[in-house]
Amino acid sequence: MLSILVNGSPTDQSGLESGLHQGDPLPPFLFNIAIKVLNRLLKKALEMNMVRGVDFGNGKEHATHLQSTDETIVFLEPKRDYLLNLKRILRCYEMASGLRINFHKYCIIKAD
Repeated sequence: MLSILVNGSPTDQSGLESGLHQGDPLPPFLFNIAIKVLNRLLKKALEMNMVRGVDFGNGKEHATHLQSTDETIVFLEPKRDYLLNLKRILRCYEMASGLRINFHKYCIIKAD
């Protein structure tokens, strides 16, 4: 049974019907499955010249993004069209995955 406080007053108790317990080892695996969709969307956008990543290591390496279980870092050439396409890709990902992207947590850093 679960009850939460709203403005200091407890709500009626209700039973938990679904979900995973804190500390359960399954969520990271589920997230990795879901995040593969974003990985593929970004790779497809690169193939279609909708985005362009950056070269580093004397031009020997090229990257568009790095991902971990709780973070995605995207590297793009500083071009408005690429940023708009990235936002479109992220919106598509939201719709496909059901996950919500908080655009207020994003920041854009231009490196020279």
